[in-house]
Amino acid sequence: AAMKQEKDPNGGPYPAYPDGKSWDEASGKTGVGKKFFHNLIDGKQFAKEPYNVAIVTPVIHYCMGGLVISEKSEVVTEAGKVVPGLYAAGEVAGGVHGNNRLGGSSLLDCVAFGRVAGRACAQYMMGGNVKMTSLESLSGGVGGAAAVEQKADTGAAGGYTMEEVAKHTSKTDCWVVVDGQVLDVTSFLKDHPGGELAILTFAGKDATVEFDMIHPPDVISKYAPDAVIGKLAEAAGGAAPAAAAPAQKESFGCGTMMLLVLLILWAVTAAGVVGGLAF
Repeated sequence: AAMKQEKDPNGGPYPAYPDGKSWDEASGKTGVGKKFFHNLIDGKQFAKEPYNVAIVTPVIHYCMGGLVISEKSEVVTEAGKVVPGLYAAGEVAGGVHGNNRLGGSSLLDCVAFGRVAGRACAQYMMGGNVKMTSLESLSGGVGGAAAVEQKADTGAAGGYTMEEVAKHTSKTDCWVVVDGQVLDVTSFLKDHPGGELAILTFAGKDATVEFDMIHPPDVISKYAPDAVIGKLAEAAGGAAPAAAAPAQKESFGCGTMMLLVLLILWAVTAAGVVGGLAF
């Protein structure tokens, strides 16, 4: 099969994964034929080669396909009707990814559609009694880095300017601003649980809104207190820099309501993965 694939890569009789044709009968009959063969050796060498044995346990890596949802994350039946009061977000919802997943899209789904579902659910349950609030107040804090004690030089003339911060945008020299404080996160990049790119995307910029959206208020003081090197200087003309805007406001009633919504979404997701919900 390997030699045929090399000679005629598109002439095989079986469908290959993710596209094209395959000459490999064993995998080809499953509909996902093998196209790439590596480390080929002559048949007479097999008896002399070492073999490694491992026990493989299948698990659910990613759930592609699931419930149909509306733009409000409402679950939609096969007949195209919305199920009142039922919302879905994350991998339990289908129709978003196609036939293969996008790296990192699970968390994106949970955050984006989870917030949509939370808003819609609150409006469904409370009607006109929904009150505007912010993720900042729901988190119980006043910004992610506000409580971090200043430990370093605050920069010339009372602090660092955004122009100065904007000069530090590389993997070997990376600064960001969070809640009016300037952080040198160069040495922290390799330790960031979300990967280096998540921080480098905001290198030389103010990342307050995005940071506060997904981090608890004390995360900097706990995990990277030494990263704080100073404060953001006053803006040109003597005016104080604008306070970081609260994270995007959403139509949630209160913290308790949000927890209720999350519990509902958790239950729906679990049921979808285990039981394969269908309407």
